[in-house]
This record gives sequence, C-alpha cells and structure tokens, in this order.
Amino acid sequence: MEIDSAPNPASAQKLTFARDAGAHPLRRRFGKGSIEKIDGVVVLDICDAVRGVRVAGS
Repeated sequence: MEIDSAPNPASAQKLTFARDAGAHPLRRRFGKGSIEKIDGVVVLDICDAVRGVRVAGS
C-alpha cells in the first residue's frame, strides 16, 4: 500500500513491482494533483470521498 498526497514516481514503481510479484497493491490518494493509472493497481481516492461529504454538508 502506498499513501500519496502528490504524484510520486517512486510510489508507482513500488506498486508496479508489488503487482508483478503477485501482490494486490492499493494506492490511497489525498491532496493535490492527479496520479497515473496503473493496470492492476487499485486506487482509493480520499479527495473524492471528502469532496462528496463537504458538498453534502453545504
């Protein structure tokens, strides 16, 4: 699992390595910027979840 607040090439390399080794990698994202999509890596975008809560509470 990697947790990123900004695009991070080192995290992408770790996740790709884990995927290729047979693991089920997960990337949790929060903060600014986008992250590249990687086949076989699940992305949980905390920003989208928080944004939805803020909109619902307005």
